[in-house]
Amino acid sequence: MGLLASEFDKSRFFKAVDLEKEKKLRISKVTVEVLGMGDDKERKPVVWFTNDERGLVLNKTNLRALQGKFGDNMEAWAGKIIIVFPTMTDLRGKLTAALRVRIPPPKQATTAGNGQAVPQPKPASPAVSTIEQLDEFSQPQSSEKPSIAEDLDDENHF
Repeated sequence: MGLLASEFDKSRFFKAVDLEKEKKLRISKVTVEVLGMGDDKERKPVVWFTNDERGLVLNKTNLRALQGKFGDNMEAWAGKIIIVFPTMTDLRGKLTAALRVRIPPPKQATTAGNGQAVPQPKPASPAVSTIEQLDEFSQPQSSEKPSIAEDLDDENHF
């Protein structure tokens, strides 16, 4: 394989246009990077991952979400799993693509400490029998079809 120009188009950091759907990532570390040019230079926290080479520059929204779940000590975030997903946000009155983070729910244990399978709760049985269907108003509908005579009964009862 040779030297590819496309390799130089890649950013070190995730961008909203990089993701079409959510991506689950494991944090390897958090660093502080100086980003921007000239007077716009700022120090920003960047989350790096074990399963992707790009980092995620944390804006205030994402920083607060992670801080609220994992605590203030960013060094302790290593090993934590997050989901990064694309969305749209209002930026100065204009809809703009953005990345947001959320924390996946914890996995439920499927085995007990002794290696035995833990019985999983059965899903709640439906309130409506399997023979009945629900209409667009979530009302039970009998699977029996009404007769045409009932449909055509237009007697007026005044």
